Amino acid sequence: MRTDLKLSWGNYIQELVNKPHADRTDEENFTLLLADILATYDGITKPEDLTEELENHYYGIKDKELTMIHREIFDLTEQERKIEIEDPCRPGKLHLERKGEAIDRLCEILNIKKKQNFHSQIKHARIYEEDIKDSKWYRYVLQYQHELREIFRYEIGKDFEEAPLKYFKKFCFNIMGISCSLEQPKGCYLPDFDNLWKEHKKEDIYRKHYGGTPKADSKKRICSDDWINKKIEKGEKLTRAEQQLRALRKHVEIHRKQPQYKRYLSSQENSILSKLQNKKEIKNTLQNRRSIG
Repeated sequence: MRTDLKLSWGNYIQELVNKPHADRTDEENFTLLLADILATYDGITKPEDLTEELENHYYGIKDKELTMIHREIFDLTEQERKIEIEDPCRPGKLHLERKGEAIDRLCEILNIKKKQNFHSQIKHARIYEEDIKDSKWYRYVLQYQHELREIFRYEIGKDFEEAPLKYFKKFCFNIMGISCSLEQPKGCYLPDFDNLWKEHKKEDIYRKHYGGTPKADSKKRICSDDWINKKIEKGEKLTRAEQQLRALRKHVEIHRKQPQYKRYLSSQENSILSKLQNKKEIKNTLQNRRSIG
């Protein structure tokens, strides 16, 4: 019975695909859209699973397979990335070395390790401008931005050096398929941060470093923000209250709910490496035949 249902659903979808677009109803077009989403992503069992993150991933990333290739490049060793050097004129070059170096540095920021399931390592995080500017990825992009623009087909504006967050977000999302958003600076209801003011007052931060405790919450925020910056520069861990205030700054948020694109979940061996090795073997075979002939 279950097999029959699958067949009937598949047949119905194929009938809709074959039906001229002008003759389809809005409901039929929606059914085709839903069928494509179900074929593309895992973990969709109820309407609530069609999240905003999934919608943005589905519509916003035009070449999802390329994001999977980039994840595979990350897992290649330095030696494996040199396979293209042996055939520099090969059409469809993937730029394994340069792409790999940029991706390696990005994954350092996100704390993603090689030879482990990439997708399962993506954790909720907030990445701030100071995090980016202190990273190897930032310095690498500054040095090779013109070349990276060509090989990734990814625009890097003249303002990257001063304002790298929007480009970091594009790199995560469009190149690596990581669901994220660029969060703009937010105002706040300052009394909500009474715990932080009390914390900093108890530690005598205002008196020791800012000439006394400010009366206005707005001035307390300025002092506390500055103190947070000093702790970050020293590599010191922020308290929970300090993290909450910092979260009001502009940042890239890596989402908790990552869309379950089926290729990301595949346990098959690195397909890009297999393809490159197969092409190399075919080339060597042809060359041997010519030499024998």
